[in-house]
Amino acid sequence: MKKIVLALCAASALFATDKYELTIVGGYAHPEGTQGIDDQKLIGLRLGRNLDLSWLSQIELGFDYTPKATFEDQNGKAVGYDTRIARYFVNLVKDFALTDRFSIYALAGAGYQDLSREANDAGDDGFGQAGLGFKFKVVDNFSLKLEARDAINFKDRDNTFLYTLGFASSFGSSSKAEPIATPVAPTQPNLVDGDDDNDGVLNSKDRCPNTPAGAVVDENGCEKVIRLNLNLHANFASDSATLTPEYIAKIDEVAKVLNANQEYKVILEGHTDSTGSQEYNQKLSERRANAVAAELIKMGVSKDRIQTIGYGELSPIATNKTKEGRAQNRRVDAKFRN
Repeated sequence: MKKIVLALCAASALFATDKYELTIVGGYAHPEGTQGIDDQKLIGLRLGRNLDLSWLSQIELGFDYTPKATFEDQNGKAVGYDTRIARYFVNLVKDFALTDRFSIYALAGAGYQDLSREANDAGDDGFGQAGLGFKFKVVDNFSLKLEARDAINFKDRDNTFLYTLGFASSFGSSSKAEPIATPVAPTQPNLVDGDDDNDGVLNSKDRCPNTPAGAVVDENGCEKVIRLNLNLHANFASDSATLTPEYIAKIDEVAKVLNANQEYKVILEGHTDSTGSQEYNQKLSERRANAVAAELIKMGVSKDRIQTIGYGELSPIATNKTKEGRAQNRRVDAKFRN
């Protein structure tokens, strides 16, 4: 037993870099076939390393422990002696997102079970397993997981069905957002002064020479953008556009600019990451933009000065292959117009 735990701990050290998930589980095991052992309760741990692969979401190390399982005779009656069972295993996991909060996942793997006492047809043996699970993200770094597995012993081909409820926590990755870079045009030493894009900045000083007509620009001729990143799990309930006080404070920055410059109008551009279907993300981006617009109106900005557009997942500013990149893509951009 001690050797098993030490082996699991040593293997888990390979995962201690960043972006991993620790899950505590409790559940129930139902042996079938000729094993001659009763149903049993179990507790366990999972350590998963998240991967950025299209075909594989996670590699998981697992350990389940049953402190007491009762042997039974051919009639299903207890025979008076018990055993402890330890199962340790490795799974390959593929996650399929349904929404930003809900997903299902499939797993396949192999492992070994160790019994403190052998009897009937139940004993130490290797096993292969497959299963399905349902995952609900409560907040960004905490999830609930319901899982069902079918473990098949190598020796006798007997099945054990295992059902667990897990409490998962993700950690080891930085949430620090990268600063937004201001585009810089190449220097043109022989450029004749003028104002080709009519933004009020001479060509010789204009670092963004093709700004849209009517755009509000800074002293370098680049469009002023207030970028509001939306972390869906922190700011919205599932399928909701309700804003938290922290996010409202960010929207107040936009309101201050608009209230101080009555000639300005604003375009609110809603965006999502690539989780979920394009149709779902398009509607979600529109709800985000509209939620910000409603808050601006409460802050005294006239409705006719606000335009909303949803771009869905089509205009990312960072990769959707990492947690940090997806967080940056869940955003609303506020762009000002004269």
